[in-house]
Amino acid sequence: MLWYVALVFAIAAVFYLAVPGMGAFIVRGQWRLFRRTIGEISRYPMANARAVGRSKNVFIGYFRFFGTLESIQGDDRIWIANGHGSVAVDLNHLSVYMLPASASPREGRDEADLAAVPWNRIFSLSEGTTILVGGALFAEDGRGVFRPHGRQKPLVVIYDCKREHIVPQAVRSGRHRNEFWNLFTIPSIVTGSFTLFLLAYFFLGPLDQRIPALIALAMSLAPVAPFLPPGFPLYFLYRLYWKKARSLRAERDLVMLPMRYFPSHGDSTGEAPRQLRATLLPDLEPYIMLRGREQPGTPPSIVASGERILIPPDTRRLEISRGTEAESYVFGAYDEVDGSILLRKPDDPMAELVLVPGNPEEIAAKCGSAARTYEFVSAFFIGANVALNVTAILFLLSYIVG
Repeated sequence: MLWYVALVFAIAAVFYLAVPGMGAFIVRGQWRLFRRTIGEISRYPMANARAVGRSKNVFIGYFRFFGTLESIQGDDRIWIANGHGSVAVDLNHLSVYMLPASASPREGRDEADLAAVPWNRIFSLSEGTTILVGGALFAEDGRGVFRPHGRQKPLVVIYDCKREHIVPQAVRSGRHRNEFWNLFTIPSIVTGSFTLFLLAYFFLGPLDQRIPALIALAMSLAPVAPFLPPGFPLYFLYRLYWKKARSLRAERDLVMLPMRYFPSHGDSTGEAPRQLRATLLPDLEPYIMLRGREQPGTPPSIVASGERILIPPDTRRLEISRGTEAESYVFGAYDEVDGSILLRKPDDPMAELVLVPGNPEEIAAKCGSAARTYEFVSAFFIGANVALNVTAILFLLSYIVG
């Protein structure tokens, strides 16, 4: 009898946990790749006529381009223009990402989903649709064309928001609501439930194994168990903590966004990052990182390396739930006037003038740790929910079957 019970639990583990879990890792990996790619594209220079030149059928390099849809050529090529020039994008076997509209990258952050749609399933696009494309740029008869290069494919984003919101909004919404609910989940759960139901029928037949049959029948109903009493309140706790974990993972990625321009901000001795670091954005615009104490006032300022630097009023301040106010980090473009630093908003639409209330790395570590904790708590609640309700179903069936 123990072998039969073990078989029931093995089938349930494979179809209810292993297969959907495998799909969850695949889905999370796909969205992680998207977020990493959008960050990489933000560090590419802008494509223009000078970059393309008059070369023919040669790979130029990795670039990005903002524009509006100009025309569709054939089945798989579109042309986008920005008033200074135009480029083509080959979309064969590519997915197009649809970034929803939002007034700010924090507005509606848990409701607005970013969708990935295969190009062959998009049947119409209106002229003037705003598009961001980044990737390998080729020259074809003096015209720029984005197309796959080796294993790297162009990233195409249709957006309906401000350009400066594209990266933070894509990083926040570019993740699955619940990775466990994926393309494999429904077929696997249906298959597992039907298999366990047949196994229960088999056990009640010639084998006359009543207990394994009842367990198999109860486990076949496990997919609907979370929504039944007495354990259904635990389902809402599972949803609550899963949502918190998702939000914290997004916060972890957002605070680290400005650091992508300063990949080695510390040093090998383990000392704290310097209070002032400068670099160049992809199009050679000066960009700075300031670390210091924020000073109140109108306008506010930050003291870094003994210098008081005004913080412009259009600086976006990240709302961090797990930061520390001991020191703030300010990132932005700057000009040097009479030996003083004047912060300003970057001309690059994918770089931000942003203030982080704390050390981004410390905040990211705290958010990541808290997110993992919430995920474990969420898994505990859904596990307790299923265990409680399946046990209740088992006792009920024992009275019904007799």
